[in-house]
Amino acid sequence: TLLLDVVRGANDSQSGDPVVLTMYQRYRPEYNFSAVMIWALGVFVAWIASYHSSVEYRRLGKALMAKREMDARMEGDEVGRGGDDRSQGVGSVGRRGRSRSPPSSSSVSSNERQIQQQPPQQGVEMGRSGSNISNTERGAGGEERVIYRAESSSSSSQPQYVEDPDSLELTASHAVGFIVMASTSLLVLFFFKIYSVVKIMYAFGCSGALAQIIIHPGLVHLFQRIKWDRPLRTIEWMTEEDATRAALHGGFKGHCLICLWQLIGPISAVDVAAMIISYGIGATWLYVAFMIPHPDTIAFYWIIQDIFGLCMCILFLQTIKLNAIKVGAILLIVAFFYDIFFVFVTPLLTKHGESIMVNVATSGGPPKADPAWCEKYPWDANCKGGDPLPMLFAIPRIGDYQGGSSLLGLGDIVLPGLLLSFASRFDEAKRLIGVVGGGSGTMRNNGCPDGAVGGGGMMKSSNPLCFLCCCCRGGYFGPVMVAYAIGLLMANAAVYIMEMGQPALLYLVPCCLGTVVYMGHKAGELNDLWEGPRVIRSADALMYGDMSIVCGEDDDEQEERDGNITD
Repeated sequence: TLLLDVVRGANDSQSGDPVVLTMYQRYRPEYNFSAVMIWALGVFVAWIASYHSSVEYRRLGKALMAKREMDARMEGDEVGRGGDDRSQGVGSVGRRGRSRSPPSSSSVSSNERQIQQQPPQQGVEMGRSGSNISNTERGAGGEERVIYRAESSSSSSQPQYVEDPDSLELTASHAVGFIVMASTSLLVLFFFKIYSVVKIMYAFGCSGALAQIIIHPGLVHLFQRIKWDRPLRTIEWMTEEDATRAALHGGFKGHCLICLWQLIGPISAVDVAAMIISYGIGATWLYVAFMIPHPDTIAFYWIIQDIFGLCMCILFLQTIKLNAIKVGAILLIVAFFYDIFFVFVTPLLTKHGESIMVNVATSGGPPKADPAWCEKYPWDANCKGGDPLPMLFAIPRIGDYQGGSSLLGLGDIVLPGLLLSFASRFDEAKRLIGVVGGGSGTMRNNGCPDGAVGGGGMMKSSNPLCFLCCCCRGGYFGPVMVAYAIGLLMANAAVYIMEMGQPALLYLVPCCLGTVVYMGHKAGELNDLWEGPRVIRSADALMYGDMSIVCGEDDDEQEERDGNITD
């Protein structure tokens, strides 16, 4: 209105001075820095989730190394005391001009124990697998190292697998079923627009994951540091015997009590506090999601959403295990075409040329009204939509008045993350079996030829992949993690260049799966990796079946019971 008045006044005036109008465009950043941040966040989440999936192997290996060092110190002390006794005996005999007395019985028994506890030189044979797992060799520098040699897959003996009760081994049928369920869910969301239901389910599901991954371990660590153990004690609200007795008596009350016991079980004050804090955060996040328009611009909302995604990825890879790259190849190849179809092909099939994946990820697509109008009137009907669906990582674009976010789906992390988790568990299982075999647990890849030891004790090799995290010393996990980072960087670059959403699995699957296959082929372990590595089966049998090493049985007792150690 003011501008029109100025124009009319200029027309009515007799001076004839022209009215000069200069239009300015609002500032928008030239570069999208949130894309770099979402790339770094995706790489970090994939690394920490897959690294955390092998934490049990790592803890057991460290415990065995600590026990071996303690036993070695005790043996050294006994040998030292025996040597002092012998020197004192020899000195007294010399002074008296008599013959030398025989060594003491304690020295003999100490030496016998030391010989018995020397690490076997030919390897370790696990009783359940019936196959040699590791060999002890000496490098060019004289250092001892334990390396894994995969046996031929033609061997008739198959290892007996002891499964982790808290995990699920992924099979080929699971992989195909997972893709079918994902496609069905995507189509239901596209046609029925039930985004509110997804937010509610996601909030409550992720609150439990938040309690399990962050809140509960943090509270336990805090109370242990301040040495206050009362919240860690179990609340005696009911015993298992009481619940069973009530169920045997029958009746509605008895069935309710046994169901309540099976659902809750033993509980402590720290468990209650963790659940209250986690579900309180989830309820607050849900309130912001429903009551504030475009909540993705609020820091609390998208930060909590990303923390929820982190916890879900860690819990997923901690629960779902991939024990053969044959299953991983089926899953990733099917997901590869699934991602391409719903991003690039569905615009040719839908009525308005919409990509189903992009439409669902943005809760129905971007707003129809102008961004400047929506900035003034966010409650307008044409300004609704465009909010990222919770099942992804989101970082708002920095300094852009038009809004928008850089997005990364959880599936782009957990699906390649299964392969990353497999590589991490495979490496740690080899280290663990090497420690059991009496070695130091230092691992080198069979695909890297022996070479001179360089500065810092690192192996030099002509393998072109050895510049990636020193794969001759670090196994598969390091190079595959670098391949994941490169693939995700390519996906983000494609979004920037083409100015449209990209199927990240289009770039991630060839990078990650190709790296594992290439390294397995060069190392001569591809057949073993394809069918399921024996070393992972043996490590799981050690973790969840044969507890003799954890309990600290003597070597003689263990050999008599299992026949695990061979000379």
